Amino acid sequence: MAELQRSVATSQVYERLIDRLSMALDSAKTAVVLRDERPVELELRGLSHAELELINLYLNRIGREAVKRSQGSVNMQDAPRAKVIWLKDRVQGA
Repeated sequence: MAELQRSVATSQVYERLIDRLSMALDSAKTAVVLRDERPVELELRGLSHAELELINLYLNRIGREAVKRSQGSVNMQDAPRAKVIWLKDRVQGA
């Protein structure tokens, strides 16, 4: 029963956060249309502790994934490269 209440509470946090983000994006869109002004930042006021925690968890996860991707690309550069022999070069060289 407690797990059901927790999942309902979590889904409500997601829903509230999505609504707040939607309103902030709408106000930014309005600023572009009415004032020809492109805001650099979105301001979200009055977020609950749970909403802030959700945002921080998301940002931390994105940060960890970016680090893994960058480490993966470094590992790919260190990997031995296959030697490519083009058939046209093989025929000319023979």
